[in-house]
Amino acid sequence: MKILSLTELNTEQQLAAQALEIVCKSEGGLKCNMHWDKSMNFFPTMRHWFLLYNDGVLMAVLSAFAPTVSQVEFGGYTLPKARRKGCFSLLLDVAAEEARQFGYQHALLITERSSKTGQAFVRHLGALYSNTEYQLVWQSSTELAPSPLPPLKLAVATLTELEPLTELSRSIFGGSPEEARQILETTIHTPHLTQYVATLDGQIVGMVAINFEQTTAWIIGLGVCPDQQGKGFGKRILHQTLDLLRQDSRAETVMIEVDSSNEVALRLYQQAGFVIQMGQDYFKLPL
Repeated sequence: MKILSLTELNTEQQLAAQALEIVCKSEGGLKCNMHWDKSMNFFPTMRHWFLLYNDGVLMAVLSAFAPTVSQVEFGGYTLPKARRKGCFSLLLDVAAEEARQFGYQHALLITERSSKTGQAFVRHLGALYSNTEYQLVWQSSTELAPSPLPPLKLAVATLTELEPLTELSRSIFGGSPEEARQILETTIHTPHLTQYVATLDGQIVGMVAINFEQTTAWIIGLGVCPDQQGKGFGKRILHQTLDLLRQDSRAETVMIEVDSSNEVALRLYQQAGFVIQMGQDYFKLPL
């Protein structure tokens, strides 16, 4: 067996990983995609891809997503014929050692709720259940209810708004100034990401971003200023974002994620035409 630890995949490696993912999802009736976009990872030099080969055939792949200095997520797939042979455990050991080198003390293991093999694996490791996120897909035929209120101004953010947006992000999502600033800088600079700032009468009331993965548009980082919450701004930002995507020929599919415990946000998304596609469970594992 041979294990590769990489910061990025070449074309051949990516095609092999995608083929492995397709086989595993088809065999198990799964829908969870690996985290392919590494642009938001906090440490660019940290190796985020771990591939295990046997006789030149890719048997297992592990993807690490680490957007902050304290949070790293591991997910991946093993070919059905290679399961129960320790392949993914070997990758997990290598990925854990890499994460420890960058100061991570625990990882979140991601497995689709309907994956019997994934659920059995994380429980065998003794990982503790943390939370569940729903992945929702938008039914674009949904008619969005018109708002009696004037529309917000939803503008593409630039680096001139970096500092106020950094403070806004911290007030909504938490985290350190360095983490919030780096995520925003990445979103502003990266071609397939677009950061928007929502204002009303010149006052910032919220933010949202769009991440394109080929023909799928992910709505991410949607939030409203804490002192402006409860006024319907979240709904207006969401609807105006959906209107933008409806006019974008690249957006064949629109997706969003929400924690299962966030009933307010889940209800907002469902009212806008989002339907739960699947749930993915997170398990905390000490490194």
